[in-house]
Amino acid sequence: MRSLAWIAATVIGFVAGGIALHSPGAVGLGQFAFDWDLPAALIGAVFGAVVGAFTGFLQSTTIGGSSRVIVAAIVAVAVAHALADGAPATWGVSLAAAISGFAAAVAFAWAARSRDWRMVALMSFAWWAGWVGGVALLGAIAPVVGYGVVDHLIISAVLGLSWGAATSPALSRTFGERRALSSEALKV
Repeated sequence: MRSLAWIAATVIGFVAGGIALHSPGAVGLGQFAFDWDLPAALIGAVFGAVVGAFTGFLQSTTIGGSSRVIVAAIVAVAVAHALADGAPATWGVSLAAAISGFAAAVAFAWAARSRDWRMVALMSFAWWAGWVGGVALLGAIAPVVGYGVVDHLIISAVLGLSWGAATSPALSRTFGERRALSSEALKV
């Protein structure tokens, strides 16, 4: 039940933040083809930190409160926003999603006190798949409802579902049990 609450908190945080400021994830990147837009990246990081703090607060309430989760959510969403707003447009969404996914995964591994590379790899992929999948779904829906109408809602909901599932307490326990089982096997 905690995992479902965690996923719901992640989706609600991302969607509410995405509608209020803009989503963690974007259809396109910065306004310049080959250069960074540093002011936009800085503003994106600040907005991302606000969305991350809100999402992290919601997530932490589902597990009894954890400042490490809030810090990890701030890092995760701030990096994504900074890249979405300021990275060169030629990088493309997939590269920005991969870089921010790795940053998010490392931050959440730190929050979970995990050094399991499989967990980091899975979380990185989940962030990337959520962002890119959200853009793909938007591409299918937008011709019907119009671009700019549901962009942040769609991308943040898909990213929230994917990321929430990958970082849920149930998944952390699964990795923890596997680690315990393998260390138990080594004792024999």
